[in-house]
Amino acid sequence: MVYTICYVSSESSDLKEPQLEEVFSTTKINNGSEDITGMLLYYYGNFLQVLEGEKETLLNLFEDIKKDKRHKNIITIFNKQNEHRIFEGYKSGFSIIKTKSDLKNLKEYLNKTKDTTPFSKSVLGLLEPFLI
Repeated sequence: MVYTICYVSSESSDLKEPQLEEVFSTTKINNGSEDITGMLLYYYGNFLQVLEGEKETLLNLFEDIKKDKRHKNIITIFNKQNEHRIFEGYKSGFSIIKTKSDLKNLKEYLNKTKDTTPFSKSVLGLLEPFLI
């Protein structure tokens, strides 16, 4: 079993490219060292993140995320046990989605896994507003 947390939030202030790159690189390094899979998407001032891993690790990480002053209005979409990881087979396991091409690739991956990994369909639905 794996634990999954998904949330959306808004940036607190107008983040500049170097600040976003710092968020992305820190996220990728920290999550990789903790065996956390998932993805982080930033789009017009909003974040969507899915985190998968060991329950206690994720709950502690999510508490830190909620204290991060770079974003606000955090809405938890789901926070629960899951039978399978959604992102285990996707790229390096944890992906930063920055371009329309990245988003298109992610959508294709989720479409392929939605029958075998139930949360794939949920995440796919959450991505729809970003696909416009």
